[in-house]
Amino acid sequence: MNSAFRRNLLPQTVLSFLPLTLFFPVGIIYTGILLFLFSLLYSGDYRTKWLTVKANPLFWPIIGLSAITCCAAILLERPQDSFWSGFAHYQIYIVLLFFISVGSGDWQKRAVTVFFVGAFYAATLYYFNLLQILPKMGIFANFLVYRGNKSILLGILLAIAAGWMLYEMASLADRRWLWLMVPAFLYVVIALLFLAKSRTASLIFVLLCLLFFLKYLTMSWRSVLWILGLVLMFAVAWLSASDLRLRVIGTVDDINAFSQGQQISDDGIRLEMYSVTSKIIAEKPWTGHGIATFSSQYKKYSKGLPSEGTRTPHNDYLFYAAEIGLIGLAALLWIWLTQLTVAWKIGGAPGMWLGMLGVAIMVGGMFNAALRDAVFGMPFMILLAIPLAGVTRNRIPKA
Repeated sequence: MNSAFRRNLLPQTVLSFLPLTLFFPVGIIYTGILLFLFSLLYSGDYRTKWLTVKANPLFWPIIGLSAITCCAAILLERPQDSFWSGFAHYQIYIVLLFFISVGSGDWQKRAVTVFFVGAFYAATLYYFNLLQILPKMGIFANFLVYRGNKSILLGILLAIAAGWMLYEMASLADRRWLWLMVPAFLYVVIALLFLAKSRTASLIFVLLCLLFFLKYLTMSWRSVLWILGLVLMFAVAWLSASDLRLRVIGTVDDINAFSQGQQISDDGIRLEMYSVTSKIIAEKPWTGHGIATFSSQYKKYSKGLPSEGTRTPHNDYLFYAAEIGLIGLAALLWIWLTQLTVAWKIGGAPGMWLGMLGVAIMVGGMFNAALRDAVFGMPFMILLAIPLAGVTRNRIPKA
């Protein structure tokens, strides 16, 4: 334990505990990140850290996206009131480079354990709220009432944790541990499907289960039992989780109504946002309109519409295309596809962690501002650092 707090290992130690902060208010997450940055400065050996970052497969894709945003900042419109905050949001992957500069080590497995503890803590708070014994305090606000991006994030984090747990259960060498892992897995999944109320999180969990089966399970009796168990769990969830079922059915109804020009519900307002944003993109498809211009551009096309005051289209693909064009979107996809490629190459637990994170980010970006909003972006960067630290272009370790 004392070695974990040595000067050179202190950033790894701090980073390994950051996954727990993800289940707390945003201020606690930022405090943890600042503590990590201070420990990184204190640890020294900056040349080794720089070489570690430069050797990572994501280095050039991240630098590419940053360079494109710098060009957009110079050549395109720059709103005086919101430009710098908008520009900073596009640099979120730079934070990942600081995280992975610490290199690989025992901290990675410790971070996964801490993440599971955090998911167990969050699930417990959902159960306490169900039993009406959760204190009405600010620190529990997003567990008490479903509201805003933080509530959506909590559901997504539970989905990722459940996906990682699923892999851990299937790869256990000592099957006796299943008596502990299976109840813990179900404890988190039930909270996710019945209490978190996030359609995006539920969809991500289903896709993570599908990814797991496609990559790791073969035609054997054990595989059949795994599949039957999960199908049964999803069937029970669909029949029992009335809130989730009604929201999914409402989404389908909104899609049908919108396609026929009929009125949509408040939950279906994203369809209107997507339609208006597509018109903005069509005006300048290659370069976009400029960083932090989305809000002003959206108002031009949405006068009198219910979504007139929106600040993002709740879709990262459309948002990037609207502000920095298809060129900027291509740079973002370069990062995401590199993540998936690295996940496939390294295999094993780190590969599955990274692959599931890639799916979560890409799917989350379809329905939320997963990178534009730091509430989503910073937690994703912390989790991405766990499997990516220590990976290099020239030597991708096989698990």
